Amino acid sequence: MDKILKTLRTSRMEEAIRDLKRCVRQYREVDDELRELNQEVYQKREARKIVELELADLMKVDHFREFKKMKIEEDGSTITIQRPHEWSKPWSLSKKDLKDVLQRYFESTNVQSAEKCFEFILEAQKSKLVYTEYSFSRVVPEED
Repeated sequence: MDKILKTLRTSRMEEAIRDLKRCVRQYREVDDELRELNQEVYQKREARKIVELELADLMKVDHFREFKKMKIEEDGSTITIQRPHEWSKPWSLSKKDLKDVLQRYFESTNVQSAEKCFEFILEAQKSKLVYTEYSFSRVVPEED
């Protein structure tokens, strides 16, 4: 009986090892595919950035200065143009930065109101948040 149990345990262990090896191989294959795709995506983003730089140069031409959007007839998509100094980045404040700006606020005033503090924080962040370059985003209509 002990010999049969030992054989069963060995058989189960061998099966578990085979399953483990199969899973590890599958994991490696999927991970390799993802690495290749990520490299391709990186290259495509670099290519898009080069085209965006060219687009930005074209948007500086007098004829195109007023363009805010461009509709692409072939697919119905729209490219939105955001010009330098006309839009702000989304933002957040780290705990350290919040602590620093709050300390500057309370050192600079005797008027301690939530509204004034809020305005102080916004003003402190405003110059950091204004984009100084062009940005382009494309919206593709949903397919039915």
